[in-house]
Amino acid sequence: MERKIAMAKRTTLRRTIKVKGKGLHSGRESAITLVPSYRESGIMICASREKNPYPIGDCELFSPGRSTCLVLPDGEIIYTVEHLLASLYGMGVDDAVVVVEGGEVPIFDGSALPWAERIKDAGLAEKDDGEEGSINLSSPLLVEDDEAGAWVACFPSDVLKLSYIISFDNDFIGTQVFSSVVTEETFLKDFAPARTFVRLEDVDELKKQGLALGGSLDNALVFDDKGLVNDTSLRFENECVRHKAMDLLGDLSLVGKSLCAHVVGFKAGHRLHLRMVERLKRLCRGDMS
Repeated sequence: MERKIAMAKRTTLRRTIKVKGKGLHSGRESAITLVPSYRESGIMICASREKNPYPIGDCELFSPGRSTCLVLPDGEIIYTVEHLLASLYGMGVDDAVVVVEGGEVPIFDGSALPWAERIKDAGLAEKDDGEEGSINLSSPLLVEDDEAGAWVACFPSDVLKLSYIISFDNDFIGTQVFSSVVTEETFLKDFAPARTFVRLEDVDELKKQGLALGGSLDNALVFDDKGLVNDTSLRFENECVRHKAMDLLGDLSLVGKSLCAHVVGFKAGHRLHLRMVERLKRLCRGDMS
């Protein structure tokens, strides 16, 4: 079972944020507008300014493997939402409307930092008409992928804490571990700067699948058997696993409510994250199956 606890006054953005950029997988330019919302509606999303926005918790979810995508109730599909949603969650935005014109959220440098910095610059407005309620677990939850040896688990906690472990056969990625409580400060400092990554050997296969068409050394860390291909340095020694934890946060936001839990991911990815999201959504509806 779950129980709701009052946390703080709800917040929204102080001003509208408008940005344009290229999508990682489509390679096409899109325009994003983040609009303050003074309703207690959570994060709402739509594909154009002429359409009604929907709560992210009401959208169907799927992953082509390297991103998280939403199918809106009106049939529109929005790709690669995880970095933006992680930033809204991590920076403490409870209510806002996200307008995605172009079908995919821009990738920028492959991290969530451009979003987090824009949200910080815009500032938050505390609202007087309601309090934020969080979901607390009273027992652990587990989803597994036996074939891949991967899993995601949620444990009861008074705060949101994320832990992640990755293990790749590339010597320069290898096994990495990261763990942190999620606050505005830790998100901005420890989660948001971490960039997406890929092994060079996987790039051709991704493009054959119609993915990473907008990928480049400017928006992803690329590793081969000699090390980092990019003409840059890592922002953290364990940057790759930090990015996975940031992805997990963005996916967890799709429950549509704040979560108090210690969430641990082991060799997981978006598809497994979304299985946990669906499990949590069922709990919120009172479905214990």
